[in-house]
Order: sequence, then structure tokens, then C-alpha cells
Amino acid sequence: MENHPPTDEVVTRGGVTYRIHRLTEVSQILPRLEKHRVFSAYALCQLEPERFPHTRWYLAQGGSDEALVMHGTGSLRGPVLGLGGDLFCLGDPAALDVILSLHPGPRYVRLWAQVKHGPTLRRHYLLRTGRPVLLFPNRSEVEVGPIEPRVKRLTGADIREINRLFRCESIGFYRAAFIDRGRWYGYFEDEHLVAVSSFETVSPTYGVALGGRALTHPKYRGRHYIRNLMYARKHGEASRPYPLRVDTVDPANQSMMRHRSRLGLGPPVGESLETTAFRRDPVGLVSLIRRFLARRQATNSA
Repeated sequence: MENHPPTDEVVTRGGVTYRIHRLTEVSQILPRLEKHRVFSAYALCQLEPERFPHTRWYLAQGGSDEALVMHGTGSLRGPVLGLGGDLFCLGDPAALDVILSLHPGPRYVRLWAQVKHGPTLRRHYLLRTGRPVLLFPNRSEVEVGPIEPRVKRLTGADIREINRLFRCESIGFYRAAFIDRGRWYGYFEDEHLVAVSSFETVSPTYGVALGGRALTHPKYRGRHYIRNLMYARKHGEASRPYPLRVDTVDPANQSMMRHRSRLGLGPPVGESLETTAFRRDPVGLVSLIRRFLARRQATNSA
């Protein structure tokens, strides 16, 4: 039988009593993520020892349903568009609604959620887009093609060139530490970076690599640079301990969909919501009052 952590808060809704727990041990979180390993690729990466202290995890259980939420500080994430953080959601939408009503997190977040969470998330956040992205686990047996000499592995030392490229789409800027935390590859023309493809974050401990942005400067599109970068990324990571490599692709990005088809990278296995969002309650006073009442109810029911 599962050893439940102490109950921190109690909320009753629609005749269902939800118990909300703050999870502080990886052993309490990992089994829940492993059941949805492809979808949970980003969250698994946050269990790495150097990242876990910068996260807060909440579990809500009511009846036979439960939901898991992670809030991250965003201390090493990018693009950096202001003070914000990360939000990961898994599980029952009603239980998720309970957690977010108490712990909505930072005012600005980049979120990963299941498609069924859309209506719940819109009650708490203004989403930049609600269009699902496709989840592609990369097969390790796919062969790579020739890699051009103008492709190189990028590090934090290349941060100026990386941010110069991303400014062409007004995406914001990255930090050098964020680049070093992932696995980035770039294509150069006349000593300038004109295209990138990356594994945004990786987890050697749990064998996961999550694909990040793939971008070509508008002046250089149509030259198949991204395809060559995907060859380089596949070749460069072939010997690394990431048996699960996951890419998220907007289905409206027909160019990337064609690249994946030509490379034989296989079909998607599901969908997720991946976007940025602003909290509807900017001050957080309502959630503060709800937490006070939920903790008092937990004390009275102990």
C-alpha cells in the first residue's frame, strides 16, 4: 500500500474531499511520471539532483482521482521574458483545478499540460495559445546522414550569436547557463549562426532528452539546414545515456513535419499543451485566502 505524505490542505468540492500534499522526495514523484514517460519528459529532467531543489511539487487526491503539479523557479530557463517559472500538470482536471486554486505559481509561466487540462488552465491563466503540439519519441535505430563542417556543437560561449538569431522572431533571450544545460547544435554561414536545433534539457539519471526550438533565420530558409542539424543532433547524442528522446512539434509547422518524415523519425504518439501563460489573479490574494481556509480544514480533520 502506498505511503502517503502528510496532508497539508483539505478542500471539498462537489461532494468530493481532496487532500493536497506537498511532495518533497523524488521517490514520491518518479512512479507517477514513469507511467506517462513520453509526456513527462520535461518533468523527469527536473528530478536531476541539481534541479530538484528549485521545484515545488503538489499532489491532490480525491476519491479515485489525483493530479500532480510542478512549479519550477525558471532560474535557468529561457527564453527569459521577465520573472517567471515553469508549470507541469498531470492527472485529473478536477483535482488539478483544486491545486491551482491554492498554488497558481508565478505570475508568468511556461507550461506543459495534457490536452484535457485546457479548460481548467483557462480558469487560472491567460494562455498565449491553446493549440496542442505533437509528441514524437525519436527512435534510436534511425540512421543519420552526412554532417556538414559548418555545423558545430554550441555552448554558453555562443550565447551572443544564439540570442542574435532568436531576436529575428522577437522570442526574447537565453542565458548561457541554459545553453550549457542542454545539447545545442548550430549551422554557420560567414561566421554567423543562421540555424539551431537542440535538446533543450537532458537527464542522464533518468535517460531523457527533450527537444527544444529549431529555428532558421528567415534569409536562409528553404536550404534544409534544420535537416542537417537534426542529423548532427542525432549523431552527437548517439553515445549518450538518453534512450528516450522526445520532440514536440506544432502540427502547423509543415516544414518540420516534412523534415521528420524524410528522416524516418516515425509518427507522433500523443499530444500536449506547451505554451506560455499569465496568471489571472496577478496579486495572489484569492489563492492566499483559499490556502488559509484549506489548511484550517486540514487541521480540523486531522
